[in-house]
Amino acid sequence: MNNLYENNMKTLSKALEYCDTDFSHEEIINVLSSDDDVKKQLCILNLNYLYNQSEADVLVSNLTLHSGPVRETSSYKILDFILNPDYNGFFQSENIINSFISAVADINPSVSRNAVQILKYVQNSEYIYKSLINIINNLLENIDNESKNRSYIQNKKNFSLYWNLEAIISISDKITPGHELIEILKKTAKSSDYTIREKTAKTAKIFSLKNQNFIIVSDLLKNDENIYVKKFI
Repeated sequence: MNNLYENNMKTLSKALEYCDTDFSHEEIINVLSSDDDVKKQLCILNLNYLYNQSEADVLVSNLTLHSGPVRETSSYKILDFILNPDYNGFFQSENIINSFISAVADINPSVSRNAVQILKYVQNSEYIYKSLINIINNLLENIDNESKNRSYIQNKKNFSLYWNLEAIISISDKITPGHELIEILKKTAKSSDYTIREKTAKTAKIFSLKNQNFIIVSDLLKNDENIYVKKFI
């Protein structure tokens, strides 16, 4: 307990010290490549400009495979930049898009939520869609929709499924899905998890405006008694 307290106090002391430091742009970019997570979070928050592609690449590199606070801070900053036409072009490479797609199912819901929003501003929506379809199909191969099992692994898979469906919804105005998504929704409509059925109903409702065949999915859920599912039927 004492060691934990001491570590927390050291972290707080470092944070206060960094707050009083006026970092230059070059220093901020260098910190983004460092292992000092406390300093990195503050520098990401203070990153107000991107001068080239390599700086955008460094920022996006912190969106995955880093500590939760760093990933979350990065997701907020990336969303802030990609909304800006001056910086949007820095976030269109395939490697960067792959990072965004990976972040969709982050264990931190704030990162997932931001990643879903970020995808709206990526130009290659078809690439995103095909990638998400592949991810979802792989998930469904390993999910027992009839199971009542609430194990960590099962919940993690459902969590990922939930957010990847939400990601598809986020780009709904840019894509025209066909039978591949309908077949997925036929499976997710049978999920024992009501949040997955709710997301299924929402997806079917949105895309039925473009393709009447999606009504098939809505029909599968018309007798669902969950109120969150009903609101989309």
